[in-house]
Amino acid sequence: MTKISDEARGTAEHGPEVRSSNDYPAEPIRVTVQLIPAPSPSPAAGESPLGRRLRAIRDAALAEGMPVMTQDEVLAEVRLRRVNPADHAE
Repeated sequence: MTKISDEARGTAEHGPEVRSSNDYPAEPIRVTVQLIPAPSPSPAAGESPLGRRLRAIRDAALAEGMPVMTQDEVLAEVRLRRVNPADHAE
């Protein structure tokens, strides 16, 4: 299988807009849309080694598609795990 990669920018009105310089084959193709996470802001001056490590873990998780949770969602997850920790053991 030949893999061709292009980047596009999505718009709310029209979805992804691809402008390609590649020559696509005249045969059926499958198109998959994958969001590219925005780069994290550069580390703040004086960020601790732990802070840099935690930011790297977060960036890797986002790159793998882990959803971002709000503070309320995180707290609800913690409460749920405290009620029945055996259900969430890894």
